[in-house]
Amino acid sequence: MSDRSLLSTKPIAPRDRLIFALDVPTIEEGREWVERLGDAVTFYKLGLEFCMGGRYFELIEELVARGKKVFADLKFSDVPATVRGAVANLARSGATCCTLHGTSCVYREVVKARGAMKLLAVTVLTSCGPEDVEEMGWSGPLEELVSMRARKAIEAGIDGLICSGQEAARLRSELGPAPLIITPGIRAASEKGSDDQKRTMTLEEAFLAGADHIVVGRPIRKAADPHAAAEAMQAQIAALFA
Repeated sequence: MSDRSLLSTKPIAPRDRLIFALDVPTIEEGREWVERLGDAVTFYKLGLEFCMGGRYFELIEELVARGKKVFADLKFSDVPATVRGAVANLARSGATCCTLHGTSCVYREVVKARGAMKLLAVTVLTSCGPEDVEEMGWSGPLEELVSMRARKAIEAGIDGLICSGQEAARLRSELGPAPLIITPGIRAASEKGSDDQKRTMTLEEAFLAGADHIVVGRPIRKAADPHAAAEAMQAQIAALFA
C-alpha cells in the first residue's frame, strides 16, 4: 500500500487537479486544443510562448466564459512596483492563478494587488539540475535552495509554490498542508529523464508527495488520442482522491 499521508485534503474538485499546458504559438491552435480535449480538461496553463502571440487575454476571456480555470504562467520578475502593476492588471482578467519568480521584497508588494487571483512562487525550475544552480551562485544542495525560496515566499504572503514533485514532500513537511503546491514535469515512468525536464515524476508519485495540482503537457499533447490520454489521467486522479 502506497503511503497516502501527504495526499492533499484541500477541497479541490478532482478534475481541477489536472492542469494542461497549452503551450502553443497561436490562438487558433489553442482553440483547437480546447475543442479536442473538451470536458477532459477543466484547467489550462497559458505561458510565455502563447503570450507573445498577442492574443493572450482574448483566450483567457474565452476559457473563463466556458467555465474553465486559467493558470497564467508568466513568471513575473522585475522591480516590486512593476510586478505589482502587472499582477493588478492580470487579476482583472479572471485568471485563477499566476506565477512569480522573485524575492521577498517583490512578494510583499505584489500580494497587495492580487485580488481573488492566487499567487504562486517558482522555487527552482524543473529544468534545472545541481550544475545550473551552482552557476547561479548557490553552493549548497539544490533541495535546500528550494526550501529557502519556498519558506521566504510563504512568509511574504504568497499562496502557493511551483516545485518539482521531488521536492514536494520536503516542502509539505516543512511548511504544512496550507500552501498550494503545483508540480510540473509530469511524465510516464518510461519517459522520465527523456527531455529537458531534469526533475520529473509520474502523476501518482507527485500527488502522493503532496502536490495539489499537476501540470501536464507532452504526455497528453503527444498521445495518439489526447482526449483519451487526459481522461485516463483524470481516472487515475479520481481513484487517488476517492
